[in-house]
Amino acid sequence: MYESSLLDPTPELASVLRARRSPSASLDGKTVALMDIGKMRGDEYIDRLEVLFQARGVATRRYKKPTNTRTAPVDMLQDIAENCDLVVIALSDCGSCTSCSTHDLNDLDQRGIPGVSVLTTEFFEAFGKQCNAIGFAGASLYVPHPMQNRTTAELHQLADESFDAIVKNLTADVEQSTESFSA
Repeated sequence: MYESSLLDPTPELASVLRARRSPSASLDGKTVALMDIGKMRGDEYIDRLEVLFQARGVATRRYKKPTNTRTAPVDMLQDIAENCDLVVIALSDCGSCTSCSTHDLNDLDQRGIPGVSVLTTEFFEAFGKQCNAIGFAGASLYVPHPMQNRTTAELHQLADESFDAIVKNLTADVEQSTESFSA
């Protein structure tokens, strides 16, 4: 019997943990990038987030990675940096997509775009380890694992339940969240 382990496809080690960029005090006049990492059903969760942001008068821009198993293309990250103020990256529910999304969050933060990564509960530890490996204290929150077997209504309910925590992560200095939501 062999033991499985999570391997980082982008291995590096940092000796210092860099705090994330301070987020905005409010969402007034801001544009939020909604980055779909390309996982099945993640777009339905993001669809609902977009409706919720727009109901609060917050502008959004949608982005979708071509694959969840690689970091976002440089031109996408640059477009977000040029046209948005904040980012929500969703919805990571496996090891490679968690690693790549954490790198995307860090890259955008270094470009001046603070944000939050939404992951499933199974990858709480993986996100923390990846943040430590790359030296970045990223913001995150967690929804139940798995996502693929949920209905659209359940995914929308999870977005409704997690929305206030997402806003909090975008508008306040918070530690890595252990908050999770269930539907």
